[in-house]
Amino acid sequence: MQRELIAFAEQYDAEADRVIDDHAGQISMNNPLLFLFVGDQSLEALQAVYDANTRKWNNSRGVLYLHVYQERTMERDNVFSFRLPAAHSDRKKQRPELRAAFYEDPEVLAGLNRSIRSVSHTIAEYGKLYSSFQWMNVATVARVDDPCSIMLPEIAILLKTILGESFKLIQMDFYGLIRERHADELSSALGVSFLREMDAFQDRAYSFKGPLRVTEDQVKLEVEHGAAPLFDLVYLLSDKNEEGMFPEAGMDANYSILCNMNLLKNRKIVEEDSRSQESYNNQHFRQHIQPSSSRETVYATAGFSRMKRPSKAIALTVASHLLKQVIGRLEEQSRLDRRSVAGVFGFQLDKIDRRVEPLLPGRESLEEMHGMLSESISSSELRRLTLGQAEERLFGEHAVAFFRKNMIEPAEKRLLQAEPERELQELVKARIIDNPAYGLYSACLWTAEHDERSALHELHLLRKDTVRQLAEAEVAYQAMMQEPVEAQALSRFSLFEKTRIKQISRHIFDKLYGMKYDMLFLEMRMKWLDRCKHALEAIHSSLKGHVNAMKQLDKLLADTARQSVSEASDYLGRNIPEYYGSVVKEIMSDLQSRHGDAFLFDDRYLGNVLHLLEQGADKLRDAVLVICKRDLFRYPQFGQSFEDELLQRANIGVNYEDRDKVLSKEELYRDLYVTLEDNAGMHMHIFNYLHKHRYEEKYFFADADSEFMQFAFTRDKGSRSYKLGCIHVPRSASIEKLNIMGGFQLDDMMYVINGRKYYESYQENGFQFHATT
Repeated sequence: MQRELIAFAEQYDAEADRVIDDHAGQISMNNPLLFLFVGDQSLEALQAVYDANTRKWNNSRGVLYLHVYQERTMERDNVFSFRLPAAHSDRKKQRPELRAAFYEDPEVLAGLNRSIRSVSHTIAEYGKLYSSFQWMNVATVARVDDPCSIMLPEIAILLKTILGESFKLIQMDFYGLIRERHADELSSALGVSFLREMDAFQDRAYSFKGPLRVTEDQVKLEVEHGAAPLFDLVYLLSDKNEEGMFPEAGMDANYSILCNMNLLKNRKIVEEDSRSQESYNNQHFRQHIQPSSSRETVYATAGFSRMKRPSKAIALTVASHLLKQVIGRLEEQSRLDRRSVAGVFGFQLDKIDRRVEPLLPGRESLEEMHGMLSESISSSELRRLTLGQAEERLFGEHAVAFFRKNMIEPAEKRLLQAEPERELQELVKARIIDNPAYGLYSACLWTAEHDERSALHELHLLRKDTVRQLAEAEVAYQAMMQEPVEAQALSRFSLFEKTRIKQISRHIFDKLYGMKYDMLFLEMRMKWLDRCKHALEAIHSSLKGHVNAMKQLDKLLADTARQSVSEASDYLGRNIPEYYGSVVKEIMSDLQSRHGDAFLFDDRYLGNVLHLLEQGADKLRDAVLVICKRDLFRYPQFGQSFEDELLQRANIGVNYEDRDKVLSKEELYRDLYVTLEDNAGMHMHIFNYLHKHRYEEKYFFADADSEFMQFAFTRDKGSRSYKLGCIHVPRSASIEKLNIMGGFQLDDMMYVINGRKYYESYQENGFQFHATT
């Protein structure tokens, strides 16, 4: 069940990440864009970049991907794949052997040509998705320790040659991914070998010429790369930052850098976006990291941070608070006093007696006893006896037998045929469970054993009173049995013996058996109450399981929300339960005022909670999540800008008397600015941190019109040593920052400094890293 909750949170998270404003041109690629991923180890990057671009860019279906791999690739729309020869079994020669196999098999080269031509044709088909079709951007991505990187010059030059037939200008950048965490020595040696080759590729004098072009008729043509660097810019991105630490999710941040760098370079700029902030200029950046007077090969890197609304935690917290509102409402509806609860069940004494009365034959049936034959005894003798003795002398066991057969047995039979259990089940269902004013919790609580408000408690009181009445009746009956016949108010003026005996007999039936009839009624009432008690216990037992299931769901939701909140940073996760608890309460009050007190239990919302739980607790969970998505998330509280939501939440717990503790906007913006900058450190550990050609530019991806961005551009204004810009993303659910830096060389990188010894030692032990020709 928790898996579905996480899926719900992730769905909300994805939707919250979308741009709220409907400015279609704001997040679009201006020029055709192709991502070239080289090697199996770039597959993870391909998957991440593909998914991110699909979410963020309006014309993402026009972005193409080419994956050159050996064993593993992926199948998606707009992803083209080409398979290189399989990995060589000899680890010592896997790089040069791969290059040799590429040239030895003509079908491999022909297949690569076909794949690139397919990409070129598809780009032409998607031309209408872009504002400009004169300029082509190619972002090449590879892990530096992937053996396939040895084929990079051939693949890049062939790709540029074929695309050059359709585009006047092709800008090709390279992004080298470096995984230092848990890297072994061979991986470091492979990475250093590739970077040494990259130094040669990026030399201004680098040139290439070879028969790489193959037509459909197997005609080969020369391709040529003149004296110039292979790539316009080379970005090296490690999972270790410039301070030598491994930031959390370092490689994921690199994948975000890939997306944002290409958005920075290729985005469509509309007139409304022409703000005072400086925009990115690729040529400007290149000139600053490598002055024309310098002949050294230099590289760039980047850092990325994102302060994102913790939407997963918010979604789960809202769902948890909504379920608590449901349970709270059910509990509130159960707060009737004992007499009111008894009234719902019909457990008033007069109503109970009306249900018991039909069980007994009518009191007039006692008249039939008057026709019983009596034993021969004189009235004078009877007058000396008690009423009990007189009955026995007159009728022996016949009167008792008559009463049992004609009164007790019919009453017990009718009681056996009665169905108080079914009647109570139907009553509980109709009056309580199916009644939006009460519901499941009321039905369960009001049938509980240990609750003074419950119907069971009322039954206990009624039964106790009945037992008391029956005991008093028994005492009165026994006393009447002992009364002398002589003391009874009988007529003394009858002249006939038979008449006097009849008077005594009638008096016995009226007095003694009248009292026995009343006692039988009390016994039937007690048995009826016992049947009702057992019925309520059975009903409670079945309902209690469903209530426990509801409470278990409540606990699961609360625990899952709490865990999600704990996963957010202290800065972003502050006051989520408190703030969104008040938001849910506010929204529920609004819905209640418009739809009535019991709106939650209307069919449009939850409906009958028991019916849901009878199908499984997951049905109640799903119904709660539907209400969140359909009704709650549409409220404006969930459409605030990132900064406004954070500010509201930061101050939710401050009391009126503690207004001095309120976090001001300026304080919030300052904390946000510093946190974004601290987390956007460069993803490369540089030995000479302040190298002489270090040049930086920093870009926010945020709402350029927001108060936070106004704060960001005024902070350090005049003393800023770097270029600062903003990519306008209207009313985004996050703020992102991309810092780019360039001007360092391979010998400045701790990765190369540390890996050089492995590179040299492996070569001394027979490992071959470079092609011989």
